[in-house]
Order: sequence, then structure tokens, then C-alpha cells
Amino acid sequence: MDLVRDRGCVILRNVVSEEQASAWEADLKNYTRRHRTVGGFPEEDPQNWSLWWTRAQVQIRSHERVMQAMNCVSRLWHVSDDSLPIDLASQVVYPDRFRIRHPSKDAEYTLPAHLDSGGIERWEDPTNRSNFQDILDGNWDNWDGWAADRRYDAKSDLYATGSACSCWRSLQGWLSLSHTSTGEGTLRLLPSLKASVAYIMLRPLFDTNEQYDDSQPTFPGSTPGNTQFYPTREHHPHLLMEKSMIGIPPVRPGDYVFWHCDLVHEVDRFHPGTRDSSVVYNACIPLTPYNIQSLKGVRDAFSKATVPKDFVGYPNINEQECEHEDHGARRENILSAAGRKAMGLEMFDAEEEGLTPGQQKVRRLANEVLDLA
Repeated sequence: MDLVRDRGCVILRNVVSEEQASAWEADLKNYTRRHRTVGGFPEEDPQNWSLWWTRAQVQIRSHERVMQAMNCVSRLWHVSDDSLPIDLASQVVYPDRFRIRHPSKDAEYTLPAHLDSGGIERWEDPTNRSNFQDILDGNWDNWDGWAADRRYDAKSDLYATGSACSCWRSLQGWLSLSHTSTGEGTLRLLPSLKASVAYIMLRPLFDTNEQYDDSQPTFPGSTPGNTQFYPTREHHPHLLMEKSMIGIPPVRPGDYVFWHCDLVHEVDRFHPGTRDSSVVYNACIPLTPYNIQSLKGVRDAFSKATVPKDFVGYPNINEQECEHEDHGARRENILSAAGRKAMGLEMFDAEEEGLTPGQQKVRRLANEVLDLA
């Protein structure tokens, strides 16, 4: 666990069987064949589809083994004050899309190095900024990127853009649905969490000549209203991204890849392999007050098979899934009791033995806000 915390990323092997993962991939491919005009990215040949509620996606988010994997990696985080309303042992659904990337030595796929879940907010929001206080105090080597005490109510979207992460994703992640080797249109990471975050957070305090200057009004890589942060070789030369960005090891159908919410990541520009590179995005979302508000909107979108709140501003949406008779936003596709809780459809057990006061508090709050009490 210490090694994972240092690197900021981990792969869990065989979370679901290869047969099951491959069946989900086939299901998604069949769905996109039936609905070729739903839209996605790239616009001319969608490979990252504007779909959130297919049967496969709903099943993956609620599969017992997937839920167990998320609970496992959530234990990388810790809470020092057990009265805080944080429950790392409960998950909240954050509906995201899926990628089926086709092999091509020529077609470029542009998803450059970035951090999600906030850009300027890491400096501008006082609570969010407090998560990096050791770095800003000059004690970067003491920074604990896995302390959840001040993460749970940090704002990641101060500008209400309608195309942002309105929740705290403690770890981003995706489940592999295909055999994909390193460099075959897959994920690349900068596996040095503490040093990279320290550099990014301190970069605005230095001018282009690397001299300390706290009067600069710029935050290189972040634009207000754009809740992604983009480090670049021009403004962040010491990240040495031409060498430090590492392609992940080969994955098989059923492997689950996770990375810390502050870890720099990107996608291979080209896919020179011979098979599709297919993944379903499914991040870890702990139960917190901020995330309960997100879940309320997610549950509503599920009930109507409509676009989730964080994607309503996404440009490449040509159809609503509620227009499809075969959409998967149906209760019978939720495969576990934990999955129904994560979707806000069943009560969280606030009386479970061994809970901290904070866990009890946030579970009761969830039941109240979701009108489940």
C-alpha cells in the first residue's frame, strides 16, 4: 500500500472474469451499432461514446466484485478525525462513459496530460487549497496526498460550467474490457504523486526564469471555468513529461486500473495494436455530503435515462438515451444491494456495527437527503 501511495496508481487483476468482461464489451459494441448517431468523441468517428446508461455500464457499476475493488482501494485513504462525515466504505455512483478505441497508426487521439476534478479550484477554493497546505508552507515532503479530512467538502467546480466533476472522485478508474498492451491506445501516467503535485502547486510562484515571484497573476495550466488542469512542457518543464509519462502495463479483460485524483495522466496519441482498446470508466466516489448532492442528481438522471448533470454541456450529444427502447437505466440491471445503495435506491445502514461517528452521521444524512429514511 505504501508503494501504491507513492506512485499514485495501481492495477487490480482479475476483478471480474475475462468471459464476463468480454461479454460486456460485445454488449456495448452491439449497442453502438444499433445507435450509430448518438454522438461521441471524435465527432467524425466516435470511440468515446456519449452514453451513460447502457445495460453493460449499469451492471459494471453495481457488480459485487467491482464494488469490492472500489472498497479495497478506498482504504488507501485515511481520516484522522472520525467525527467527520466521511464514509470511505460506501460508494456513490458517478456515471461516466466508455471508450472503444480502434487500432490505427494514423488517427490521432487527443487527450493530453491533465488532472481532472478542478483546475484553478486547487488554488482558489480555500478548502481545496488547504489540502495542499504543507506544500504551500514549504514542507512539500511532508504532504499527505491520502488524507481525506479536508477533501470531502472541497469545491472542484466554482463556475458551474455544466461539464465538470461535481463530486469528489478519490480515485479515478476504469475496468478493462479488452487485451491491451503498453502503448496500444491506452493510459499513460506520471507515477510520482508527491513530487509532481508539489511542483504543480508551487509553479505559479515562479516566473519564466525560475525566480521566486508571488506577484504573478497567472496559474499556468488552469483556466477559470475549465475544471481540468493541463500541465505543459512549456510551463512545467521540470515535469520532464517526455520521459516521466509512463504507459501502463498490459491489461486483460476484467483488470481494474485506478489512479489518484491529483495524478497527471493522458492517453496514447496513437493505437498501433491490432485489437480495440476498450474500457468503461468507473471512479471511486466515497459517501460524503458533497457527493450525496451529486448522487441526488445522478439518481434522477437514471430514473429518466437522461444525460447526467456533469455532462449536459458536453458538445457531442446527438440523442438522449431515453429515446432508445433498449437503454439500460432499469433497476433490474443493478446487480447487488451495494449497487442499489450506491445509486441512491436503498437506505445506507447507519447502525452497522463498527462504524465511526462520522460514518453514522453521513449515512443518516444520505438517507435523509435521498428521502430514504
